[in-house]
Amino acid sequence: MYQLMIVDDEPAPLDRLVSYVNLAGDDFHVMIKALGAEDALFYFQMAKPDLVITDIKMPVIDGLVLLEKMRAAGWDGYAAIVTGYDDFAYAQQAIRLNVFEYLLKPVFPEDIASLLKRAKELLDRDRAQIDKLRGEIRAELQREHTYQPEEGQIPSYITQSKDYIAKHYADPLTLAQVAKVVSVNPVYLSSRFTKYCGCTFLEYVTRYRIAKAKELLERTNLPIKEIAARVGYTDLAYFGRVFRRETGQTPSKYRTSVLSQMRIGHGETTCPRIYP
Repeated sequence: MYQLMIVDDEPAPLDRLVSYVNLAGDDFHVMIKALGAEDALFYFQMAKPDLVITDIKMPVIDGLVLLEKMRAAGWDGYAAIVTGYDDFAYAQQAIRLNVFEYLLKPVFPEDIASLLKRAKELLDRDRAQIDKLRGEIRAELQREHTYQPEEGQIPSYITQSKDYIAKHYADPLTLAQVAKVVSVNPVYLSSRFTKYCGCTFLEYVTRYRIAKAKELLERTNLPIKEIAARVGYTDLAYFGRVFRRETGQTPSKYRTSVLSQMRIGHGETTCPRIYP
């Protein structure tokens, strides 16, 4: 059973919608019957519904602002509008707030039954995806529990991930892409990557690319723009910001400092560390 919030500033339409929901079956339970948006926001602090059905025109806070505040608070449920206002601007705002149904008053029991049926299909789909993800994570945890690496040894899927990054660091790389290659759930790979590598997946890829960029700056006369492209950055300005964040210098200053050390004979320059 899914939890439902109904919002209207008039008691009669509010009660009518509740009765229509009850007639539609037992897939949805009206957990919050809010008389206006302020009332809805008060109850929202204590309970998060799966579905919200709200009017638009209400005093103080209208229905669209209500949904905007809920979205801003991190709510990712489904929303539907039941209103007497056929206004294109309202409809545009509703679409932006991910409203999946926009009904004009008067509404009848069959309208609400149809709305709830569609909402249930969306929620069932989401629940199935979440259950699948949980199952995959449980399977990965069980696999790791069954196979305990020796001290200092990391799981093969971490080694494979590193090998893949080493071969494809110049290409666009995502966690989901690498997880697919090594046959591991992305969420699980993210947590294990941090555990065994001491940094996040994104941090590892960034450091690897910058280390490669330092090698090219030290050993070649390639233009910085080309070096950026060779290590996976198509935006030169962004590459410069990342390089400076990781090294404390711009690429050009780094190259100048390395060449200066070589000229005045202050010892050999060392290769940047490439993370194993």
